[in-house]
Amino acid sequence: MAVVHRRTCFLMLFAIWGVLVSLSFPVSATLDTATTAVPVSDTMPGTISENALHDFENAIFLNPQQTYRKLVTLAQSNDFSDEGKVWLLLRKAQTESVLTLYKEMDATLATVATFTNVMTNEQNALWLYLKGSRMHQTGDISGAIDTLKYAVEVAKEEPNSTIYVLAIRELGYGFALSGDYYRATLILQDAYKNLVILNNPFFNGLLEESLGDTYNYLGNYTKAIEYYEGALTFFESIGYQPHVASTLLGLAMVNRKLENWNDALSYFDRYEIALNFTNNHSENFYLHYGRAMTMAERGECNAAIGAIDDALGLSGPIDYNAELYKKRALCNLTLDNLAEAKQDLSKARTIFNGIEALHNTQWHLELDYIAGLVAFKDNRFEQAFEFIHRYYKDFLELQRLNNSEYVTQVQATMEAERKDKEIALLKQQTQLQAATAREQSLKVRQKNMMLVGVVVIFALLLIFVVFQYKNSRKLLALSIRDDLTGLHNRRYFFDYFEHNLVKLNPSHVGLALISFDIDNFKHINDNLGHHVGDEVIKTVAHTAANTLRTNDVIARIGGDEFIIALPRTTLLQAKEIAKRILENIRSHRFTTKEGADFSVTASLGVAYHHQNKLIALDVKSMMESADTALYQSKRAGKNRFTVAA
Repeated sequence: MAVVHRRTCFLMLFAIWGVLVSLSFPVSATLDTATTAVPVSDTMPGTISENALHDFENAIFLNPQQTYRKLVTLAQSNDFSDEGKVWLLLRKAQTESVLTLYKEMDATLATVATFTNVMTNEQNALWLYLKGSRMHQTGDISGAIDTLKYAVEVAKEEPNSTIYVLAIRELGYGFALSGDYYRATLILQDAYKNLVILNNPFFNGLLEESLGDTYNYLGNYTKAIEYYEGALTFFESIGYQPHVASTLLGLAMVNRKLENWNDALSYFDRYEIALNFTNNHSENFYLHYGRAMTMAERGECNAAIGAIDDALGLSGPIDYNAELYKKRALCNLTLDNLAEAKQDLSKARTIFNGIEALHNTQWHLELDYIAGLVAFKDNRFEQAFEFIHRYYKDFLELQRLNNSEYVTQVQATMEAERKDKEIALLKQQTQLQAATAREQSLKVRQKNMMLVGVVVIFALLLIFVVFQYKNSRKLLALSIRDDLTGLHNRRYFFDYFEHNLVKLNPSHVGLALISFDIDNFKHINDNLGHHVGDEVIKTVAHTAANTLRTNDVIARIGGDEFIIALPRTTLLQAKEIAKRILENIRSHRFTTKEGADFSVTASLGVAYHHQNKLIALDVKSMMESADTALYQSKRAGKNRFTVAA
């Protein structure tokens, strides 16, 4: 505690010294908070230089139709190098995404794929982002998440780039869509914290819109509206109409869920006007979808069924079509159209069965509720009770998971980081006021000095609060993270196990634990040095983590020992994951600064528990079984996995 006080006092003295010095010297520089724009000549009709394509988002978002016509014309020429041609095709695909020209976008991305061998890292990141975004639109949510994770990894070498922010935003959206609100909130909060100091309105708008989406899916509609309105302010300030339109759509959807019907329809009207930027390529599906769902939830079923039919006649995401079928089924039940309701329910169930990432989400669970209403209408009362009972049981379990202490903790952290942004902007304003005060005449200097004194005291209080907050954040990170690998540590793993895995619903498939370590690791440390050993541990940790699925958990529990939890899995899936981990580890080649070239292997032990009501989950026994199987792998020659009896 004494150390904290000494450091705090030092910061306070340093701040006072800085303010006094700033009063003694004039400051001519000003803060540039504007976004980087493409030169006017490159956003107007005419030619586009190869270099201009690198920083071309501004033209795409300000004048998408005009820009697209120029890009189509340029794509027919052969005046570019290979790198320039890749940029041209990528910007064309990006503009097609903005204009919702999905068939053209698919064709363009297919052409880009033929240039993968000449792509730069930045181009590869943009290509992966566009692919992942397109996968979301086609309902391949798991594939989109995997692709976007790779895009973020490639793009993070330049974390201040628009590509990195777009990829992070889309990845957070994917996690939220799949029901993983914890990871969605965490990744968006981290991005917000790292990028807020840039004061870039486009970046801030993207992240606030994504946080609005996350809170929308969590059911916290008041907080969602707050973030959507913040994003709308940012996008309107820079004139990016595609993003203004998407944010207005979000506000319309949230007000619909709050049953603010008039406000919802008003936002849909504003959304329709905002779509003028697309001319003939508007996102009419989302407009028809939103209005149809609003009519249905308002109880206007006769009008709603016709509106739903119109929306289904357009090209929209398949998961949105499932929601339309669900809503039409409810309307048909209201109108006593039992046969039609059964058909709609069957169509919705078929769509959800084909999208694994949406299984056990709120949207999927609602099928049981509708099935219960259909069975009741059909006089199958026992089946109706079973469907409704299962719906409420699974829904309450989902709500419990969504409101776990981890999600709550991350949300609270995110709100604190948002306040950090306001503090940072306030400090900038204070600096500008001080610069103005130093240029005042001697006649008013005494008055300005009094004002600066008040500002200094306020700034010191802010510094103290920020310092204390950051210190607590560091302590929290140290308590759950392994310093070397960045993975979760032993403490976090067992806490997570206690709060989540041991409470798995008995209807789920099962749980697997994988215990593994690096073969002959002591030999590496003794012969190549501990610094090489540390690099091996980090590489093996990241290789194993990248092999896992979205909901799997990996932790380093000491030395070269790791533990993995695979919830909701079958034994066959667990074996396949163990096999891939072995293959990925042994296929990696290490090269030291001294020229040594080598590879490593690992030994794995797998323990499996099938979830049912007859056998209780015994954490200690599973851990012991996994460790025993690991030692069996060692005795059998290493570089293999063994499944515990």
